[in-house]
Parts: sequence; C-alpha cells; structure tokens
Amino acid sequence: MERTWQSFLSLVKILLQSKWVEKPLNKSGEKEIVVLGNGPSLRPLIEQKGEFLKDKALLAVNYAVLSDYYLELKPRYYVVADPEFFFNPKHSNKLFDAMAEKTSWDLELYLSVRARKSTIWQSKLAANPHIHIHYFNMTPIEGFRCFSHLAFRKGWGTARPRNVLIPSLMIALRMSFPTIYVAGADHSWLKELWVNEDNIVIEDLNHFYDKKGSERYVSDKHLHDLLLSMHVAFKSYHIIEAYAQSMGKKIYNVTEGSFIDAFDRKKI
Repeated sequence: MERTWQSFLSLVKILLQSKWVEKPLNKSGEKEIVVLGNGPSLRPLIEQKGEFLKDKALLAVNYAVLSDYYLELKPRYYVVADPEFFFNPKHSNKLFDAMAEKTSWDLELYLSVRARKSTIWQSKLAANPHIHIHYFNMTPIEGFRCFSHLAFRKGWGTARPRNVLIPSLMIALRMSFPTIYVAGADHSWLKELWVNEDNIVIEDLNHFYDKKGSERYVSDKHLHDLLLSMHVAFKSYHIIEAYAQSMGKKIYNVTEGSFIDAFDRKKI
C-alpha cells in the first residue's frame, strides 16, 4: 500500500512539476565519467593522483568553478541544482560571473528546470558561446521500482534530490557511460555536526575549493531535521545503485573516507 501511494503521489508530481527535457548525451567520447563532488578529499586526489582523471570525462557541480583547479580540469559537464543559484543574486552573481569569465572550452551546463524562470543567470552566460545550456527535472520519484526506473529513464524526475550529487549521478546514468566514478563525495557530515551549550546546531563545513579550510555555520535547523535530511540522501544513493544495476552500469566510489555505503569502493 505504501509503494502504491508513493507511486501515485510521484505521478501527480510528474504531471504538475516535470517538463520535457532532452536526453543528455555523451559528447566527450570517453567511456568513463567522474562525478566530482566538492568535498575536501577532492583536493588531494587532484594533486596527488591527477593521472586518474585525465582519460575520463569530468562532471563538476555548484561552486567548483571558484576553484583554482577549474581551469586545470576543464570539466565537460556541469550541474547546478539549488534554486539559490538562480534566484538569489548573491549566489547567482558569484557562480555565473566566474563561469562566464573562465570557461573557454565547450561546457554542457545542466540546470534544474526551475532556472528557466530566472533571467539573472541567463544574461551572464549569454555572451559566452562555449557554454551550452540543458535542463533536468528535480521532481522526486518514489514507489514501485518498475515505475520509478521508467521515470528515471524518461528524465521525468530523480531519486529524492537532497543534494546536487544525486541529480548529477542520474544525469550521468542517462548518458552512454558504462562506468561512473564518484570523487569528492566525503559526506562526513556526522563528524562536522555538533550542538553547543545553548542547544544551537553548529556545522563545520569544508569544500575542496575553500582556501581557508572549514567554515563554521550556525544552522537554522534542529538536529533531527538535519539527520532526516542525511537519511534521505544516503537512501537515495541506494536507489541510484539499484537503478544503475538494472541498466548494467557500474558506479564506483573512489572517495577516501566517504560515508556513502551504497556504491562499491575502488582505491586509486
């Protein structure tokens, strides 16, 4: 009954929220793709084991363009999902100004369909002929596996998109890459989360592009809300793994110390 209800709700969401989107194509010619999360472990991978990345297509996300490594890596694919990047001028200017200025190679940029409603970012990228815009649906899909896998293949939605890595993996799976690697996906939030004596939840966040190391944030959420959000993310990875297996594709997690327990590990 639960699966039936989830499938029904997902179908309603598809009808109300999802738009037609083109199927993402492998335009790089490589057989393997590396989805680059922005966790701190990505920095030593690039600096010490960069050879691993050279013969593979690369997919970057969110603020990766701010890194000094962006010009070195020259990712072919880029995914931005959070509405803050489209509707908040502070984040939009920071991200898309840098992207328009730095990108001098063909970049396939994938944005949530909600981005179509914003003109902030569009004006910034219009003058750069190297950036090609595509869209994807962020509609969360749950329910019977046969139904959800059909929706994933059609691009109607994704496993519940707790973070940008989830739709990025879904986009990579819709391409022709038989092998997908996940790097920089530390997801070690449990070690970076604590509560002070005033019952305020504190997060110590660190990204590979942060030159000053981890930054401390006062969360506006209660601890149980954050833990539930983490639950959603880690569960989505198991849904993605099952979907990949159904397609005969393989996802490897090459992130040292990653908390993701859904994908097989591979040491580089």
